[in-house]
Amino acid sequence: MRAARLAVAMLRPPLFVLFMMFAAIGLAQAGHAEELHPLMTTVLIVVAAWFVSAGALNDLADELIDRVNFPGVGRRPLASGEATRQEVLLLGAAAGFVSLAAGFAVNWRVGTVVAAALALSAAYSLPPLRVSARGGLASFLLPACYVAFPFLVGVFSVQPSLSRDQMILLAGLWMCFIGRILLKDFRDVQGDAQFGKRTFLLRHGRRTTCAVSAICWTAGSASLLLLIPWDSALIPSLAVFVGCALFGLRELARESSRYEEWAIIAAVAMIGRGMAVALLAYYSMLDLGHSAGQHALVAATLTGLFTWVSWSVLQERKPAGDLRMVPAVEQQT
Repeated sequence: MRAARLAVAMLRPPLFVLFMMFAAIGLAQAGHAEELHPLMTTVLIVVAAWFVSAGALNDLADELIDRVNFPGVGRRPLASGEATRQEVLLLGAAAGFVSLAAGFAVNWRVGTVVAAALALSAAYSLPPLRVSARGGLASFLLPACYVAFPFLVGVFSVQPSLSRDQMILLAGLWMCFIGRILLKDFRDVQGDAQFGKRTFLLRHGRRTTCAVSAICWTAGSASLLLLIPWDSALIPSLAVFVGCALFGLRELARESSRYEEWAIIAAVAMIGRGMAVALLAYYSMLDLGHSAGQHALVAATLTGLFTWVSWSVLQERKPAGDLRMVPAVEQQT
């Protein structure tokens, strides 16, 4: 029971749901939108087990940093003292084995994707490579685990290879997620600076980070236009989502308190979720043969809902107080 509670604590539901959404997008684009299997069976097991394994490795590598960035937070059970290093290590090893075994039980393609993702998560967190401390390289490679891994697990569970459209879709999602993952450094900046972890933000400063993020959001979204008909209701939805993300990045590029930063980043993350949900709805409805009017209604509803939620989060910002960015970043801004 303790191991189960620890695994659930390390799943970090908001991020895990996003993982499953990328897997669902891959399955929907492959023509399996309405099928519970394999999404809620083998794909769920493979992705969840890998996520716990990768999270365990990262927590072991960043224990001291997490104690600064996440003091007393239950989703970091090692840093908060709720679990020992041995417990986290055993859980990570067991979860990695489950993910790998389940992947090869589906087919060799899924198993190979799992093996590659396990290797990449180890390279990301552990020496000698420790990609997480290598600035822009970390932000470029992390979507290989966060986006490509669940997407490919979904696709390869139902077909033997990637189509041209699936490769373009994956590239677009990858670029958009780079734009989002660059913002993670703002949250972790205090511990990263204290322990000499040279993230992209600490290397290049606030404005450059926001500018590169904006470029990635724009480029990733533009690539999706190669797949979506110009008369589709999804086109204006994507335009609204990208516009909201760019507005948030402009606000983030300015001087602000850390509380304000967290609110802006949360709002931009909500926009990213909205875009993923809209894409999932688009491919699912396309697969199920819904009419253009139904597409338009769903796209407008999702766009309005996520834009409103994002704006509500943004309004929670407070005037700058004692929560300031660390000097290392302020000097480069």
